[in-house]
Amino acid sequence: MPTRSIELIRHPLRVRRLEVRAIKRPGPLYQLITLAGDDLADFATPSPADHVGVIPPGPSGELALPEVVDDRLRWPPGERPPMREYTVRRFDPGRRELDVRVLLHGNGPVARWAAGAAPGDPVGVVGPRVSKVMPDGFSNYLLAGDLTAVPAIARWLGVLPEDALAQVIIAARTEEDVIELRCPQPISLLWLTDLAVPEADHLPLALEAMKLQSTDTFAWAAGEAVAMRDVRRVLQEVHGLPSERIQVTGYWRRDE
Repeated sequence: MPTRSIELIRHPLRVRRLEVRAIKRPGPLYQLITLAGDDLADFATPSPADHVGVIPPGPSGELALPEVVDDRLRWPPGERPPMREYTVRRFDPGRRELDVRVLLHGNGPVARWAAGAAPGDPVGVVGPRVSKVMPDGFSNYLLAGDLTAVPAIARWLGVLPEDALAQVIIAARTEEDVIELRCPQPISLLWLTDLAVPEADHLPLALEAMKLQSTDTFAWAAGEAVAMRDVRRVLQEVHGLPSERIQVTGYWRRDE
């Protein structure tokens, strides 16, 4: 039966030791990394927006992972290794594989590792901790975000109801950022590549100018935190969507 509210599913905190199984480059800015291992036997990802913490190996190739103590992470003594959150792009329970798509922006420790990762590299994965299962009873879904939201948007397009409409708007930088997105449903897709305004400002301006295909719309958006605050304002004040029909998440901050 369709549900028109967000359902929260909490998962036990787990730390998994996996390894890189395969690497693909779907676009000049993305690295698609397939991680695999028996620790995925009880992995679950019921939401398109599910994300996991990825812990790369250190410079020497050694992997330092935390323990779970009283439902919290306890890190080993010494310098704490970096951990960054990535959307689960695909999960295959039979092959015990999950894919993460890393944006190769060059500034983060995981992005730098991903650019030179190779099959067999050890990797730690934490989570997902909480899954937000999105409603499936709407006639139209608006999906918006910057490049960091593309993996979640791609998963969304694969699970939308068969009779639903989809409006997708993605803020990029140049035409080189544009990649193919497949969707079985009719889709209105707009890539924003105009450099006349800062990248993070594209979405609020474009959303303000667009027209929703239906008043029965659920909106999901993710990206730079300040821009997402403006996105929420536009969805509520310009398009009149109530808060229960909106899920907006800040994935990163432009000043960090």
